[in-house]
Amino acid sequence: MVLIGCVLNFMFTVSCNDTPTYEELKAAEQKIIRRILDEKGVIILKEYPKDGVFKEKEFFQLGTGIYLNVVDSGNGNRATAYQTDVLVRASGEAYLRDGIDTFNTFINVYEPFEFRYGNAYGVVQDHSKTSTNDPYYRYFGMGMESILSYIGDSSIVKLIVPGHSEINGAAGGSTMQNGNGSYFAPIYYDRVRYIFYK
Repeated sequence: MVLIGCVLNFMFTVSCNDTPTYEELKAAEQKIIRRILDEKGVIILKEYPKDGVFKEKEFFQLGTGIYLNVVDSGNGNRATAYQTDVLVRASGEAYLRDGIDTFNTFINVYEPFEFRYGNAYGVVQDHSKTSTNDPYYRYFGMGMESILSYIGDSSIVKLIVPGHSEINGAAGGSTMQNGNGSYFAPIYYDRVRYIFYK
């Protein structure tokens, strides 16, 4: 009986040690992000540009861990929390454990992502239990909303959103990016366009 207990204890200990820690998952994702930065020739700025103008390959890493490049800051109209409705279309690459998933919601077969500024978390939660093929499940996260303090209506940006990024204690990435706790998957958005309406 003692021998069986020892064997079970050993098996349980080994299986527990095979589970990666949060820090290990984060480090593995950081390797992928470094590869993305190298492949895309990204230059990381130490400070946000004073004039808000980015060169094509310049990104600034926000406190959330999200990398931002502003292509067009928009028409000057800014979103108002809990009043402005936002439509978003995006294209890019999700770096998953089993390969790269290329996506493009600018194609007319896709509806734009839609949320009210300040309620992206609710939209993520509404779609967290839907089909894994749902574009909201795969590509929409709070990271898309979090950058609205930098840009306005009709703006276009590029983003790199790590799966481990956090905004006010919640995941900054999409539900898919968290890999059910078994991995983090970064998304490189090569184009994200925002349209506001009230």
